[in-house]
Amino acid sequence: GMEKGSFVAEQVVRLVPGRRMVVFGFWQGKPAVAKLFYDRNDAARHYEKDVTGVEAMVEKKIPTAALISEGSAHDERIYVLIFDRILKGESLEKIWQMRECIDDVLPTLQAVMIELATQHVLGVMQSDMHMGNFIVNEKTIYTLDGADITSQDMMLSREASMKNLALFLSQLGAGVNGLQEQLFRHYARARGWLLKPQDSREMRLRIKKWDESRWKSYEKKIFRDSTEFVSIRLFTMRGTMCRDHAGEEFNQFIQQPDAVFSRADAVMLKNGRSSTVMKVTLDGRELVVKRYNMKNIWHRLRRALRDTRAHQSWRLAQKLNLFYVNTATPVAYIESNVMGVRGHSYYVTRYVGGQNIKQTLCAAQNEVVSKNLVARVSALLRSLAGLEITHGDLKATNILVNDQQQPVFIDLDGAREHLSSVGLHKAWQQEVERLLQNFDDTPTIHELFRQKLRQK
Repeated sequence: GMEKGSFVAEQVVRLVPGRRMVVFGFWQGKPAVAKLFYDRNDAARHYEKDVTGVEAMVEKKIPTAALISEGSAHDERIYVLIFDRILKGESLEKIWQMRECIDDVLPTLQAVMIELATQHVLGVMQSDMHMGNFIVNEKTIYTLDGADITSQDMMLSREASMKNLALFLSQLGAGVNGLQEQLFRHYARARGWLLKPQDSREMRLRIKKWDESRWKSYEKKIFRDSTEFVSIRLFTMRGTMCRDHAGEEFNQFIQQPDAVFSRADAVMLKNGRSSTVMKVTLDGRELVVKRYNMKNIWHRLRRALRDTRAHQSWRLAQKLNLFYVNTATPVAYIESNVMGVRGHSYYVTRYVGGQNIKQTLCAAQNEVVSKNLVARVSALLRSLAGLEITHGDLKATNILVNDQQQPVFIDLDGAREHLSSVGLHKAWQQEVERLLQNFDDTPTIHELFRQKLRQK
């Protein structure tokens, strides 16, 4: 077993209920990360797989966190790996999310392409690639997580390389086709491949395929207990919430959602016939709670058998989130459910501070600022269309500008997923018209948007 008391735990970073957990802390006084495997049936196998993966990376000199201790504890029921914690550096996911513009992060992403090309040539592949697995500092790109590493003696075939690269490029989300193409070319140069036009088409299709399968598996997770989510199953309430938002006040809210509307600190944002929207602070977090009201018995019966609007908003917001299309962060949805008949429903998001797009543009100091913002809103809209979704209600008040000067969609009630490109195209035209209407009285901004959005 391991000597007791050497690892001092500080904070749980990742938890897969009943299976494993990742913890930050200190090992013999040095910053470290512990991975604990305790799945009754599979702990030993997962642990072995991780160790093998790490050993493969070390053997092939792929930068990764050093494994400083391994073993089992509590009569072989828990297996533990302890790694050096890489302190200087940022996860690629964070870098991508916080980017001001693509040019800022292009050199980093190109360096990741070289790293991937190198791994593929060395016969190493990450089968469950995501951006959280890369830590970047000034000089090095570290690859974390040995569990999904497969290693062979010869280099990866072109087929396997293309597929794995497409999986990485898919992680960049929607609306970045140009960047994905550019990175593919960078990778191909590193591999010494000569690209023909059909190679780019093939890559595009592979990325689209990954997008679809990633959403398919994520969509299951957002409605049940998983790493990120907790399913809510009470006597008269059904729903899902983000695991990291659990807290005393939030748990009370789940039991009695209507009670928040009469809290002293609650601020009414909208009191309409079909919905009531409140800003409220729970467990120190500023949240927005939207209650969908039932107008009358007929409305209730008509809605009783369909998915609630809260359920739809939650699902679409999660989809946007997965593909990095900025929307107010979804926190939970709840439906009152009495004997199978759905009543009121509630949708909760993080509060997005800041002004709406029109206020921000009218207050902009100079043309550079306005142009940048218009470009960002147009890119955001295109990303949404890239997911074959239209917002459906582009009032200026539904696009907020956050602290990072990034536009954020709120209110996805009218959003639609389109099955045909014809339907999408028609809805896109209406979307653009609706957005432009907001700026009928500010001709300069209207013109900036028109130029940006009418481009193919």
